[in-house]
Amino acid sequence: MKTTKIIAHMSIALLLISISLYAEEEKKDSKQLFYNTLKPLQNAESYEVEGKVVYTINPDKPNEKPQQQEQEFKVITKGTDLNFVSLHTGQGNIQVFRNGKTLTIYSEREKKFLEREAPENAKLFMLVGAPSLLDLIIYGDTELLPKLDFQQIENPSNKNESQFQIKTNRNEEINVWFSNETVPQLTKVQTPIPASNISSGGIMDIYFHNWKLNSVTDESIFKFNPPAGVSKIERKESKDEMVGQKAPDFTLSTLDGQQVSLKDFQNKKVVVLDFWATWCPPCRKAMPLIQEVSNELKDKDVIFFAVNVDEGKTKVADFVKNMGISLTVLLDTGAKVSTLYKVESIPRMVIIGKDGIVKSAHSGFSADMKEGLKKEILEALK
Repeated sequence: MKTTKIIAHMSIALLLISISLYAEEEKKDSKQLFYNTLKPLQNAESYEVEGKVVYTINPDKPNEKPQQQEQEFKVITKGTDLNFVSLHTGQGNIQVFRNGKTLTIYSEREKKFLEREAPENAKLFMLVGAPSLLDLIIYGDTELLPKLDFQQIENPSNKNESQFQIKTNRNEEINVWFSNETVPQLTKVQTPIPASNISSGGIMDIYFHNWKLNSVTDESIFKFNPPAGVSKIERKESKDEMVGQKAPDFTLSTLDGQQVSLKDFQNKKVVVLDFWATWCPPCRKAMPLIQEVSNELKDKDVIFFAVNVDEGKTKVADFVKNMGISLTVLLDTGAKVSTLYKVESIPRMVIIGKDGIVKSAHSGFSADMKEGLKKEILEALK
């Protein structure tokens, strides 16, 4: 009888081991199949693609409909240092040109452009709202890729596409679809928008179409030629001129019509101003990080204001709701306050001490923005 039990336990153990080995082999097969599918894109000398990003935010109440926001884009790239991105928004067209070591950002609506030194690694799809993980996969971040977990999702009802689920050890997740063609094409990327105490969560879908591999012959698309009437924004590499100066007073309206004046917070709170617009991709990257800093410092003597630059109230209200942002929004109609605070590019952060003096001011978005912002605020609180 004991022998029978031992044999039974051994059989179960061998079965579990074989299942585990099969699962590991399946993961390896899924990973290899994914990279084989991606290989034509990674090996292409150049490519063009069009698409759109769709944000779908879950309703706060059962009887409400999900909120959606869309924006179209076009990406053209050749090699590692020739890139073009066009992003169509409700507030006009934003274009990004990379020609070697020079990066140019042009706002069609503002009729202004900014030149800066190009970053070493291309992060094209992040600019159109895609998760940074997509760029890391396409451009081959060797440190991250071995840590990814791949699973091919079987969908018998869709024979035209292959779906892969990809997860990282940081709990990031994206789903990727490819067309089942002789040369597979990336057709869709989906990533969840996490639920939180300020948002019911949702889904971001990125759709791709009109892929053209190895099609770029004219490299002039990567060089920006300013149209007539367009002016250049001169970047100042030295310390921002507002630092150390008294912050200009202002009174602006919130989304619910209340009046907010800067002078009301003097000798009481550190004030953080985030100048932004709905059409600005870096602003969309920055706002959730600013929200996180606001949440983490909620017990400190600091108040955050998201100052929207010259957009309509309804558009702004819909945007912050869809993004799940609870920061107090101020409407800078006519951009008069933006002018006072030297806003030439966005996002622009200004930190004002309790004494009414500007302690820090800078423009742009970076991956370490959250840590830097929190550090500057804590320094201003001393």
